[in-house]
Amino acid sequence: MDDPKIRAVVLDALFTDLARAKSADEAKSVSGAIFRVWMYSGSPSVDLLMGRGLDAFAEKDYDRALFYFNEVVAMAPDFVEGWDKRAAIHYLKDDYAAALKDIERVLKLEPRHFSAMGGLAIMLRDLGDKKGALDLYRRALKINPWLDGAEQAEKSLSIEIEGRGI
Repeated sequence: MDDPKIRAVVLDALFTDLARAKSADEAKSVSGAIFRVWMYSGSPSVDLLMGRGLDAFAEKDYDRALFYFNEVVAMAPDFVEGWDKRAAIHYLKDDYAAALKDIERVLKLEPRHFSAMGGLAIMLRDLGDKKGALDLYRRALKINPWLDGAEQAEKSLSIEIEGRGI
């Protein structure tokens, strides 16, 4: 999927399917396809580094994972998943400033990145910006109505910020 036009058409179709998913299982299948498209870098070198970074991530060796993801974003600055995975590592290392910067880049490259929106919402809530977190959960749920934990978080924040209504 090296042709950006074909990639865009495929992603558009998948996002349409995701928004229309009738069950969590259907949404999981479609979101998995979206992530497979996002994970395709088109470069064997980047794929190798991503694989090593993901292995280190799975082993909770965050320093080693960060090393690999730093290499990925340096080699492929338009590869969205390099930035997303590096943002996750920064978050897990409690470096919110770096995580926020990387998520900003993710959302610039792929404004529909529902997973990054969910991660950003968690950080904003942690930082006390509950209104910003609520907005992000709502945006993410429009894209992926079955995003894990997002509906409950949105409901909780909605009550906390906007009240219960009559």
